[in-house]
Amino acid sequence: MDTSPEKKRRGRPAHTAAIGREGLIDATLELLRSIAPTDLTLQDIARQVKVDPALIRYYFGGKDGLLRAATLHLMDVTQLGAQALADGQGVEAMLYGRIRLIIDIGRQNPHFVQLVLREIYQGDDPEPGAVLDLIAQRGVALSAAILEARPPAPALPVIDARMLHVALVGACTFFATAQPLFGVLFNGSSDEALAEQYSRFLTGLLLRGIGAAP
Repeated sequence: MDTSPEKKRRGRPAHTAAIGREGLIDATLELLRSIAPTDLTLQDIARQVKVDPALIRYYFGGKDGLLRAATLHLMDVTQLGAQALADGQGVEAMLYGRIRLIIDIGRQNPHFVQLVLREIYQGDDPEPGAVLDLIAQRGVALSAAILEARPPAPALPVIDARMLHVALVGACTFFATAQPLFGVLFNGSSDEALAEQYSRFLTGLLLRGIGAAP
């Protein structure tokens, strides 16, 4: 058995709290609600969960690996959550559920768009494009399912699911990134009331656009 110092350094750090990958990701997302990704440090995360920073390097290789894992976790929550919400629902409920989920995740994670742009769209992927392709295809599949759920009607418009996906995600993520604008336009509205109003408005707008008016 290899008991050299080098072998020991490659193992899981000793004398750490009983926390794994998921706990470190959760702690990172909690901190990112108030700290920008560029300002967050391994020491910040380690202090949050009371572990040695070496444990983060053991699981993720460093800060970049941890931020990427946290971003992928958020994407899974968004896309797989939308799939679950769509199960057995009509087209209006499917569309509203997906819109509201994206908006709420953006509200809870103010750096979500920045993380996606940095870690997925422009990230250093060991398999170039593989992760982005998976995420893109899952998103398009969700939009295709919405189109397939439209009630039969004469002359339904032919809609490209890829375009619907881009339009839907763009409109939803803009809500979180443009809060100062919404604050000026809707001064006095609570965040929750505005999120609901915008979600309902966008649902109706897209329903009419795909020929499935409520």
